[in-house]
Amino acid sequence: MNAIQKQIQTAFAAMLALLAGLSLTLVSCKDKKPEISGKPETAGEKIKDKVDDALDRRPNEKVRDVAEDVKDAAEDVKESVKEAVEK
Repeated sequence: MNAIQKQIQTAFAAMLALLAGLSLTLVSCKDKKPEISGKPETAGEKIKDKVDDALDRRPNEKVRDVAEDVKDAAEDVKESVKEAVEK
């Protein structure tokens, strides 16, 4: 085996190791849910979320409140634009 073949073999092994590492990283991140966008699914979870919202006990409460305010403002703008277009 000459020097060029050894370099090619080394480069191939390095690329294979990199590909394996990236694949494992992507697979390990696949099943994680972000906490902020996780919405309650069952009736009990919805009730608990509403109670926690009213008492400001939800995880990331300030961020969720800001997101809700932005959503409400966007809906207000949408209605205003709709009314302006209808006139």
